[in-house]
Amino acid sequence: MEPIVKSNKKKKIIIIFSFSLLLILSLFIYFRYYFVYSEGTRVGILYKFSKKGTMFKTYEGEMVLPGLKFKAQQNSNISSNMFYFSVDDEKIAKKLMANQGAEIELQYIYFNRPLPWRGDAYENEKGQYIVTGIVKIKNTNPNGYGL
Repeated sequence: MEPIVKSNKKKKIIIIFSFSLLLILSLFIYFRYYFVYSEGTRVGILYKFSKKGTMFKTYEGEMVLPGLKFKAQQNSNISSNMFYFSVDDEKIAKKLMANQGAEIELQYIYFNRPLPWRGDAYENEKGQYIVTGIVKIKNTNPNGYGL
């Protein structure tokens, strides 16, 4: 009778350990790739918008934000403040494509780490901004093409 009891205890321990490991791994993946860390809006001039990708075709955009940004390097250059984002809704993408050069307010969510089917991973960003809506298009063409 004793060998059967020990065998059952080992199976229970293995099952509990496996379940715990799977739970920890699932939580890690969720918080790293799927947890929405922040959400908000940004206003700027839509500078570039395109559909690109080798395996996963995604909509990618760049927006020039007001103000200047100092690069954290030894030479400390001044550059424009850019907002890089992806769009996964085709209706929003078509509207943005038609309004390049316009001053736009976008609603976004931010994930801690990028996934390739959600969009590009940008150099200076650990995470990934996904535009979920257009709040308003303020000026369709402020200075020619928004410059």
